[in-house]
Amino acid sequence: MPTFRADLEAIPTYTPGRPIDEVARELGLSDVAKLASNECPTEPFPEVIEAIARAGHAANRYPENSGYHLVRGLAALHGVPEDHFWLGLGSTQLLLSIALAVGGSDTSAVFADPSFVMYPIASRISGAREVTVPLDAEMCHDLGAMLDAIADDTTIVYVCNPNNPTATYRSGDAVAAFFAAVPERVTVVVDEAYHEYVTAPDHRSMLPLVTDHDNLVVTRTFSKAYGLAGLRIGYAAAHPDTLVNLRRTQIPFSANNVAQAAAIEALSHQDLVAARAKDNAVGRERIEGALAALGMEYWPSQTNFVLFRPGTDTGALGDALLRQGVIVRPAGPFIRVSVGTERENELFAAALEQALS
Repeated sequence: MPTFRADLEAIPTYTPGRPIDEVARELGLSDVAKLASNECPTEPFPEVIEAIARAGHAANRYPENSGYHLVRGLAALHGVPEDHFWLGLGSTQLLLSIALAVGGSDTSAVFADPSFVMYPIASRISGAREVTVPLDAEMCHDLGAMLDAIADDTTIVYVCNPNNPTATYRSGDAVAAFFAAVPERVTVVVDEAYHEYVTAPDHRSMLPLVTDHDNLVVTRTFSKAYGLAGLRIGYAAAHPDTLVNLRRTQIPFSANNVAQAAAIEALSHQDLVAARAKDNAVGRERIEGALAALGMEYWPSQTNFVLFRPGTDTGALGDALLRQGVIVRPAGPFIRVSVGTERENELFAAALEQALS
């Protein structure tokens, strides 16, 4: 029997939403709506699909490690110098690389609870002590309590804004004030995976601040509004001096040729991204309306999913929805449902009413 690290079993594993084909085979269903993984419910833009096909011809070559063309596109979009960007195998890989670069057995990491499951996973892999801070009464990050939780051994703080799985957010002013109060020796990661879906007027990205601060990292992904979850590509923005060290823990060629080509093309269609975000806002309003009509407790969303508390056995309810062809994500006393197509949203609303009755 091989020898493994002593704390291996203590590292949580990520549990993905069940695939459509698997559920269809198991339950004999012909129509399944996967609303468990916060994916974009529509395929990539037609121009992106064409770019993917073209890029496939170069799949025999290693990708350009610097991501030159994609980085140029990101710099133009955000108005931030090119040397402030870092590509990766989705933002999850970047989060792990950051944790490995700043963590260790003599460090601690601060993050909200509940929040993105990758934070505790990355912390335990890096050997850091986890310091979890409960959300406030509105299910938002308690930034004051998080600031108080920073200890002498803290090297990293994660702020997921908007937050997964609650879909809640903190204003731009609140996050900026929090960051300004954090000691400069502590790396602050602001995870903005759902930024494109936000409609709240007081929300804003922290990405422009990376040019003036070397302890701020902002992560983004192409897995959500851009519809490229299957290609696994994301990016981070940070000061160049910081990126030199963060990159040391990343495997080479993390952003492959096809993914880079797709992301480059997708970036050039901001009008389509905006239209997709608008459709998402309509869809989440439909889901929230259905929940309200059934007397469900839910939290207004700024993302492409909605969290609700059914007040019943969430495992049993999730299974009842599954048998009607709707895959959702039960989590303790809550259920998280992703915004789907108009048809999928209606299917969820009807299935939930049926399951509760």
